[in-house]
Amino acid sequence: MEINAVFAPSIDTPDHIALAEDLGFQRAWVYDVPLSYADTGITLGLAAAKTSRIRLGISVMTPHLRHITMNAALISHLATVAPGRIDAGIGAGFTSAAYLGKKPAKWAEVEQYVENFRTLLAGGEIEVDGTLVSLMHSPASGIRFPIEVPIWIGAHGPKGFACATRQEAGVVTNPTHGDNPVPFTGPCQLTYYGTVLDDGEPIDSPRAVEAAGPGASLALHMGQYGPLAGMAEAEGYTAAIAGFPEERRHLEQYRGHLIQPNEIDRRFLTAEVIRRGTMTGTATEIAAILRRLEDAGATAVLYQPAGPDIPRELRTFLAAAELRHDLATTPSLQSA
Repeated sequence: MEINAVFAPSIDTPDHIALAEDLGFQRAWVYDVPLSYADTGITLGLAAAKTSRIRLGISVMTPHLRHITMNAALISHLATVAPGRIDAGIGAGFTSAAYLGKKPAKWAEVEQYVENFRTLLAGGEIEVDGTLVSLMHSPASGIRFPIEVPIWIGAHGPKGFACATRQEAGVVTNPTHGDNPVPFTGPCQLTYYGTVLDDGEPIDSPRAVEAAGPGASLALHMGQYGPLAGMAEAEGYTAAIAGFPEERRHLEQYRGHLIQPNEIDRRFLTAEVIRRGTMTGTATEIAAILRRLEDAGATAVLYQPAGPDIPRELRTFLAAAELRHDLATTPSLQSA
């Protein structure tokens, strides 16, 4: 199972990706939400210049934030400066749509988007809103077609998995399947939120809250549709958001999303929210979780480091991941 990283990109992320390469992570992806994070293209372009081996990617592009020609042009540029190292993720855009107060794209639209995206990278033409469009790079630009990159689909249910199967793409998903087999037979990357606790460190220590808080806040944002369903904290969070005028709720809910808990998030970030909303634990506990995910069929995990000390999070998670290899032969670790 690959141990990979995904970042909510900041100005420092190119340096963090260079460190991830040095440590041995196989892929380093970034979220694509330029309304809230450092710019995707600039981040990956700088990271490409600082690295030579690690695969770089976007998780995920959506129909909402940029025109398809802009996304295809971005991937074309990256694939030219980092040949053989670029992955392109595409999804319905639940979060990116929420930033704009809209609903995610339908899966039929996502599938058409993937097909059109591939056509553009091949140097072909597509029709968008009744207009014929294409990538018009001349050889003088340094970008030449066709360009081939692996496509990954952000999928969390049967329609998304079916789309990925038809498109012969990998999937990026979450581990809500628990210990059951991953319901997809192709390449599958599971997002992993949380932090590795120091010996004796409480799960709600100030450091752990900052490092695991972004992932736990995501669980709060999901409310009754996520891992905190039925918890008083989830109900309280939903009520707090509902207290804002309807036209502002999406702005208040997604401030700091997956990069830093906002003021409302912090009211409800209890120890139990971190425990249930992330996969935070000691190194041994995280090793056991990763071993179960691997045994369930995951081909890779995408770990999102967060908090003020990203290098610390990368190092400790990779060390915990290495411990999973001992579980097959160390009975005391099996029950962790």
